[in-house]
Amino acid sequence: MNTKLLLLVSILFLSVNVHSQVGINTPTPSSTLDIKGSVEGNFREITGTGTLDNQDYHVSFSGISDAVLNLPAKSATDSTPADFRGRKYYIKNNSTANNLTLTAAAGQVIRSGGTAAANNTFIMQPGKYAVLTASGTNGWDLDVVVASVAANNWELVSTDANGATGAVTIPTGTAFTTLSSGRVTVTIPSGYTSSRVVLNFTGWGAAGNSDGLAGKGSLRFQVLQTGTKADGTAANATYASAMMTSWVMPTPASSTRFNYPVTLTLSTLSAGTYIFDIQMRREDENNATTSIANWGITGKADVYVK
Repeated sequence: MNTKLLLLVSILFLSVNVHSQVGINTPTPSSTLDIKGSVEGNFREITGTGTLDNQDYHVSFSGISDAVLNLPAKSATDSTPADFRGRKYYIKNNSTANNLTLTAAAGQVIRSGGTAAANNTFIMQPGKYAVLTASGTNGWDLDVVVASVAANNWELVSTDANGATGAVTIPTGTAFTTLSSGRVTVTIPSGYTSSRVVLNFTGWGAAGNSDGLAGKGSLRFQVLQTGTKADGTAANATYASAMMTSWVMPTPASSTRFNYPVTLTLSTLSAGTYIFDIQMRREDENNATTSIANWGITGKADVYVK
């Protein structure tokens, strides 16, 4: 009887310990592990190619040439020594000018999320800080934040491209005509000190004349911006005289073709979502009967941050 009672008490004691919470510097832990104080992990500095192991926590790269940091192979089988899903590594590229390439084991990938495709490698530029978490059967999850980077080290974070053919008649007068098929939309993320939006529009068209006069004229372009800042306020603007081009029809009853690039760089926009439209108008013509048609337009917008 006493043996059975002792066995029952032992089982209850083990059960309580298995499911209890552990507190450090606190008698009342509120999580499975509750630490009231600093956390210290192993620190290692490397200057060349190396491999992470189960002793690493924070690894700092300070080499003077490009290097590779290999990630350990993670098993897909539960409860095995190599099943370390949830393990975290903290990686910092403290090099002044060299890249550190994170490389997963064969058959495994590094996931960045969003529209970025999962790849076997990820290049960390100088100044980048990365947190790696061992994930499920396919490798690693990656969270990257921008730390201190060189002044000229811009990162492309958003892009959009659009375009279609189809003639748009450009009427006479002072009003601008929107070439809507070239519209582009981009988002500038929060958390960066500087941003740069590079807009490129390329179009083509023709001027025609059916009377007995030669003709010439010019086309003026402007970019119309609409959008909303991250704080919810409107962000509308017009960038006048972004570019001009001219056309010449040296003989009567003929036609001539034209093409144009419009490039505009904006460096004053804050975080938010922005829409850009290219607009065109006719001016300085010596023959009012000449017809102008824009046959096609392509638009592209790239957002860089640092």
